[in-house]
Amino acid sequence: MQKQPINKKLEENIKFIDELFNQPKTFDLVQRKFIIGGKEACLVFIDGMANGELLAEIMKVLLKTERENICVDAIKKILAQSMIAIEGESIEDLNEGILEVLAGPQLLLIDGESRGIVIDARTWLSRSPEEPELEKATRGPGDGFVETMIFNLASIRRRIRDPKLRAEPFKIGKRSRNDVSLVYIEDIANSELVSNIRKKLEKIRVDGIPLGDKNIEECLVGKSLNPLPRVRYTERPDSAAAHLLEGNVVILVDNSPTALILPAPFMAHTQSFEEYRQSAIMGTYLTILRTLAIPVSMLLPPLWLLVSIQSEILPESLKFIGPKEVGAINLGLQFILVSIGIDLIRMASIHTPNTLATSLGLIGALMLGELSVSVGLFSSEVIFYMAISAIATFTIPGYELALVIKLCRFFLLFLVVFFKLWGFLFGLGVILIFFVRTKSFGVPYLWPIIPLNLRALKSFLIRTPLYALPRMRPEVLKTGDSDRKPKK
Repeated sequence: MQKQPINKKLEENIKFIDELFNQPKTFDLVQRKFIIGGKEACLVFIDGMANGELLAEIMKVLLKTERENICVDAIKKILAQSMIAIEGESIEDLNEGILEVLAGPQLLLIDGESRGIVIDARTWLSRSPEEPELEKATRGPGDGFVETMIFNLASIRRRIRDPKLRAEPFKIGKRSRNDVSLVYIEDIANSELVSNIRKKLEKIRVDGIPLGDKNIEECLVGKSLNPLPRVRYTERPDSAAAHLLEGNVVILVDNSPTALILPAPFMAHTQSFEEYRQSAIMGTYLTILRTLAIPVSMLLPPLWLLVSIQSEILPESLKFIGPKEVGAINLGLQFILVSIGIDLIRMASIHTPNTLATSLGLIGALMLGELSVSVGLFSSEVIFYMAISAIATFTIPGYELALVIKLCRFFLLFLVVFFKLWGFLFGLGVILIFFVRTKSFGVPYLWPIIPLNLRALKSFLIRTPLYALPRMRPEVLKTGDSDRKPKK
């Protein structure tokens, strides 16, 4: 919006607002007119976004203001003597005041004054913090992010009481004007990374971001057909705080109950707070088991299909591998159909009410699984190996990475069906190239595997108690303060 100076005539300001909002077609825009010290005034706000009780108290004080107290420099004196709201500031641009009103605060205009007062007496409808469904842990706090950005930032600050914790505000969207916050610890985070992300946020030129965090991710990553997730989503404040202390950057988006963590290489998507809530031995066992589940999920069905349709590549001692009964449908087609069927059941479960979830499970497991084998359409081994693969996929904490693993599995199955061994090898090569060539905001995607960093890989795979953590933060993040154990 262009700058629109506040007119000293109150009626001119009201007329401008009425024309802009095309009154009375905007019924939730409230204009409350009253008298302050003998001067006409108008309080402009959005109904439903204002704290009625606080506004009533503010107006009660303003109505008692005497004329002699505001005859000169009324705005300054009201802010100093009569404004009981915690947050209040004067502005000279009417368009700026209107944008503030649309964000929730209120605008006070007084006849004869070329400035107005923005009062922050807003309120939000917000649900109570609950533990995220996708990031549950048997132990630990049960709070999670909500749709209100300021509450999410407060949850992080409860865990990091550091004056160096920065939260830079941005307004994204020409029309939506969504609040976005770039959060980092100033003396830890890589200043070049922060500057790069800041510039990308400032360059976003769109009408709005209706999908919130997802739209921000798309703008940061840019145009690419690469499906690998380069940003980690989290709904846990403790997870966001832990990554901030490591040197990562977090982005909060108003109206989104998730935070974006970046950089986010491959191993970052495999970490779960469940392992860190257990003892060192149990945590290490769970971490290694979860890590092994990833190649099992992607490679087990294609490998079994390959050795079943091209059994000559197996040594004599492994010739027993393969289906006893193939079924009425081609073996390769069986895997593809079962893979699609599992995805359809997953999609259906998202849109199925909880009261019908049991019925959906019975249909998927019994009617589709058992009956398809009993009537001879599918081989029981196909159902078995695809079930193992699906279970292994569910163990991957990063939901976006789990979807990519399923896509890779489907890709390999397709190549094995048509090109057998050479197709399988070619598919593995393509997938490996994608992983190796990808970077997440300057960090190699397969780090610390490629390039190899044994110390970092050890910290990912072996659950280390807090007192035994490596002294230095990950070198690949190029942090400012690299020492996580400062001397006294």
